[in-house]
Amino acid sequence: MQRVGIRAFRANVAGFTPKSLHAPLFNSAIRTFAAVPDPAVERKVVNVDRELPDPFADKKLNKRYFWVYAVGVTLSCALIFNYEKTRSPIINSVLYCLRRSDVAKAELGPNIGFQSSWPWIWGPLNTVRGDIDVVFGVRGDSGAGKLRLKASRTSKLVPFDVHHFTLETADGTVLDLMKDPTLDFEL
Repeated sequence: MQRVGIRAFRANVAGFTPKSLHAPLFNSAIRTFAAVPDPAVERKVVNVDRELPDPFADKKLNKRYFWVYAVGVTLSCALIFNYEKTRSPIINSVLYCLRRSDVAKAELGPNIGFQSSWPWIWGPLNTVRGDIDVVFGVRGDSGAGKLRLKASRTSKLVPFDVHHFTLETADGTVLDLMKDPTLDFEL
């Protein structure tokens, strides 16, 4: 058996090219589309012949742009975080239980959901830290109200301890949904 040095091996590998790289596409001649240089046409050099504008010349307008940008970013972040709250598993579970509750159906009617197509959920919803204290509007076919949920937990290993889970209707009646016998609510 003949021993080949590493330099000879690298030279053989570096010189290897597969035949498929040299094969013409669709068995037709390879065409190039490079432009033929014309000696009569000169290349124009691009120069900036004028002074560039000073970005600090109009400070008042720049301050307005900054504040519009800051308000826009803040508003966008608030909308994104609220959207995340509306899609939270906790909120979905609360709405599911509310739709199954006979007390809520008697007050709000069937088809219970968010009060508007762009719901706003007030309060913290931090399941990692174990802090839930949310208020949001709900409505059914015959009425509307505000749902309040306050729950906490001391550790990730234990379930949430629900302090109150109430529905306040438009006429001011407060219904304690924890006392509803048809509702088995647990977080």
